Amino acid sequence: MVLKFRSRVSKALIFALSAAGFLAVVMAIAPAGAASAHDYVVSSSPTADSTVTQPVGSVSVTFNDLVLDLAGDGSSSVMEVTGPDGGSTHFETGCASILGRVVSAPVALGAAGRYQVSWQVVSSDGHPVSGSFGFTYSPAAGSAAGDGSGAAGNDTAASGTPSASAVPSASSVPSASAVPSAGSATAPACGSAGGSSGAPVTALPSAGASGASSSGGLSIDPWVILVIAGAIVLLAVGGVVVILVVSRRAARDTGGDDK
Repeated sequence: MVLKFRSRVSKALIFALSAAGFLAVVMAIAPAGAASAHDYVVSSSPTADSTVTQPVGSVSVTFNDLVLDLAGDGSSSVMEVTGPDGGSTHFETGCASILGRVVSAPVALGAAGRYQVSWQVVSSDGHPVSGSFGFTYSPAAGSAAGDGSGAAGNDTAASGTPSASAVPSASSVPSASAVPSAGSATAPACGSAGGSSGAPVTALPSAGASGASSSGGLSIDPWVILVIAGAIVLLAVGGVVVILVVSRRAARDTGGDDK
């Protein structure tokens, strides 16, 4: 009878520990999957690392899910386009706009060479994500080139008169507050990558990066860790309770057999 009792207790203990271990693994994997579920880039225009020979009026990035427009005016997204001079000149002529899964910005490219598009948006899960991609501009001989500017916004010649190639259409003209003065060393306040929520803007990728890339700053919230710890404790307590119940039943059965 003693062997029978020990066998039942051992089986109950093994079952409880196995169940606790399995659920603990599931609980540990689930938050990691949720943390990595930020939106990602599906395509871009121009295509990353491509060579473009035709005039480019805008650049865009398409994501796998809807991009959040927190303020309703596109200000929660940022898109910058820098040129062959190493990133000191911006060629976007207006602020980024959001249309479903697509974020775009008007541009007036300058001389032939390598261009870098850096972006930052608010993912559908509420977290900011950023990335960049590059492309080569090789226009046909005689194509007009934009002058660019020391900061994002409308390109302005030395006389202060905007060049024809740099002036965006009426539908894409940014507000006066978004247009910097000519020669400014900083980009305009086109977006906050956080909208009205006040979330800070992280630095956009440097112009030296190449290819398409994105980063979501993956992290697990503290409450998730607390939930996992609590679940493991509950599982352990449940296992002990199961063992005690089985032990008592086995003891009663043993006592009955002895009689």
